[in-house]
Amino acid sequence: MQSFKTQENAPGTQHGEESSRRQWICVFLVILLLHAALFAYLHRPDEPETPAKPLVMDVALIAAPAPQPVKPVVPPTPPVVPPKPQPAPVKPKKAPVMPKKTPVVPKPVRAPTPTPEPAPAAKPETAAPAPTPPAAPVAAPPRPAVAPAAQPPKTETFTEANYKANYKSNPKPEYPRIAKSRGWQGKVLLRVQVTADGHSAGISVQQSSGHEMLDEAAIEAVKHWTFIPAKRGDTPVASTVTVPMQFTLNE
Repeated sequence: MQSFKTQENAPGTQHGEESSRRQWICVFLVILLLHAALFAYLHRPDEPETPAKPLVMDVALIAAPAPQPVKPVVPPTPPVVPPKPQPAPVKPKKAPVMPKKTPVVPKPVRAPTPTPEPAPAAKPETAAPAPTPPAAPVAAPPRPAVAPAAQPPKTETFTEANYKANYKSNPKPEYPRIAKSRGWQGKVLLRVQVTADGHSAGISVQQSSGHEMLDEAAIEAVKHWTFIPAKRGDTPVASTVTVPMQFTLNE
């Protein structure tokens, strides 16, 4: 029994080996064909390159057409308006002639004869009235006493406050070092309110020097100044005065 089985399996193994051989042969042939095609592609003859022909451009100059003369524009002739017919002259009408009237002469009228009037009777003479005595003169009322004219009040002279008189107690402001190093100069105008006892009550900048540091230095110096107060007559009064302050590097 075992020998029979081995005999039956022998032809199947032979068939399988043959089919595998055929597959390997086909694969080998395909690889050879691919190599041959690749070899033929790599060793193909180079095609000659034809050089590019230069393009030739023909340029021709075309003469510009001669300018045609411009025809003058003739304005259209205005339409002829026929003259209006003038109206016929009107003849003035003659005024009708009125017939003259014959003047009527009035007949004279006789004036009536006047009748004589009777003479008037004589009137009795009346006594003349006695003359009236002249009236006594009436005394005129006394005139009221005229009060003397009030004299205008005397105007008291006003003297402004002065800061120059106390120049010894009013020193100049210190020149700031930073302003000197930077070359700052300028003029400050300060508006100072001076009390009746000659001290400054308030200071404001009327005109700046252009540098705030110089303005503050001037204000700080004037705070400690003493002034001669303004006077109205002989009485000192409060007032305002303008104090100029010059900052110059050459001084």
